[in-house]
Amino acid sequence: MGLALEVRDGETKGHTDRVTALALRLARALRWGAYLHDIGKIAIPDTVLLKPGSLDAYEWAVMRSHVLEGLRFAQTLGFLPQAALEVVADHHERWDGQGYPADKAGHEISLAGRLFALCDVYNALTSERPYKAAWSPRAALAEIEAQAGRHFDPELTQLFVQVIGVHQALSH
Repeated sequence: MGLALEVRDGETKGHTDRVTALALRLARALRWGAYLHDIGKIAIPDTVLLKPGSLDAYEWAVMRSHVLEGLRFAQTLGFLPQAALEVVADHHERWDGQGYPADKAGHEISLAGRLFALCDVYNALTSERPYKAAWSPRAALAEIEAQAGRHFDPELTQLFVQVIGVHQALSH
């Protein structure tokens, strides 16, 4: 459709490609964060990282340290865009301030972190883990919707559920 408009409107010629390229640059910045968001888990002992059952208070504190360990590592790389670092730093923060490591709330959490948290939790819910079965996509989206305003940014939650719900409908 955009290309059809370009044929008709010379002013628009190239505009579609340029704005698409800019949007993809933003997405690539988030992609780096997605790849590295849990890199700090390298520093977590296998006895904690691979434990099939519930973590005790000490083990949970060790596991939570992966965020700051990961951020330290990511910062040493020196080439990551700020949005990628924000994903690493903020992906376990919660809209209601009950997350970690910095107890950020609401808009104190970076936009990149708020966006990525939705992806991270959706994938965690829909994936089988040693300690749980995979949820259906529909059940995961319902849980994410239920956590809007608590765990997640309410506006981004609406967008996420809409986009992922449409994707799920198209893939079946």
